[in-house]
Amino acid sequence: MSQTKDKIIQVLVEHIKQGNNLNDISLSKVAQEAEIGKSTVYEHFKNKEEMISSTYAYLLNKYHGILLEDMPMTTFKASFIAQIKRILCVMSDAKSVMDAIMNTQLEGIPSLNIEHQKLMENIQEQMNIRFTNIMALGIQSKEIVVQTANPYAKHVIQALISGILLQYVKGEMEIDDDGVCELVYAQVIKALS
Repeated sequence: MSQTKDKIIQVLVEHIKQGNNLNDISLSKVAQEAEIGKSTVYEHFKNKEEMISSTYAYLLNKYHGILLEDMPMTTFKASFIAQIKRILCVMSDAKSVMDAIMNTQLEGIPSLNIEHQKLMENIQEQMNIRFTNIMALGIQSKEIVVQTANPYAKHVIQALISGILLQYVKGEMEIDDDGVCELVYAQVIKALS
């Protein structure tokens, strides 16, 4: 990626992180914040839609790499907390994007196209597989004892994880990263018991 194109994308990434709707941001404003001329934006993107699309693709690929990087599946607790730390990292970077990934609320982000939706669905599927494998470690080690199958367990776990981490990222909890990961772990164990 060229240095100028990277500057343009980074301007939009900052707006996404702040929760701004990219449709409301003018090309003039993007050019000004990237410290380039408006015509330079058109040297890198056909139009605003392509610029926004490229930015979402950049972010989603970045988060895919963080969330699903290979990790050793040692113990249930270590694997669970390692994955929670990855979610926390992405959520701290861009709450709205991570919330959409965790909660399948793709319509919650303006300007997502079919390509982005497919990438998010792929991340969601791979995260489901990752958590299924982590939970299998917990069942195998008997840290999780499943007494009866609960068809809503996955939804409860997702809600617990995203809810606690969202409150933490918003600064509503006086605890550190390790403490919130331990809290999520304890609450998930409690919910599954």
